[in-house]
Amino acid sequence: MKLEHENEFNELLKYVDFFATAVWRIDPASEVHPSNVIEESVKKFGKSKALLIGLRQAANDTVEESRRWNSEIRTNVDEKFRAAGVVTVSEITRRYASSYKRIVSRGFIKNETEYYVINAILIDQSNSISDVERASLQRLTDAYEGA
Repeated sequence: MKLEHENEFNELLKYVDFFATAVWRIDPASEVHPSNVIEESVKKFGKSKALLIGLRQAANDTVEESRRWNSEIRTNVDEKFRAAGVVTVSEITRRYASSYKRIVSRGFIKNETEYYVINAILIDQSNSISDVERASLQRLTDAYEGA
């Protein structure tokens, strides 16, 4: 496995583990806890397939879950993740959410749910977006707020 994918695997595993425990309240000892499911996948298929099939899908599941959250909830959850040394939900949304990519390519925000996705990414100062991307997202939120 390439170093880049190894790093992604480790980061996503830590993220999914924390999300499942802190947000979904799944007992870490439970066989249905995503970390345990991923561990079994690694044993059966290896890390590469576990990353492609399991961890990225689990990350997308967390993005779907967080779509219903308002800005305050997302900010609070992101703060908990950051305090635990875990990549934030907003950053995972930015990286993996097809909705985020659709909004950016479309060039405008259609509804409040999309606004929360973009606004949370702007609020999260720990994410890895460039200044250019941040300015573009700010224009999208400004336009939506002004509408």
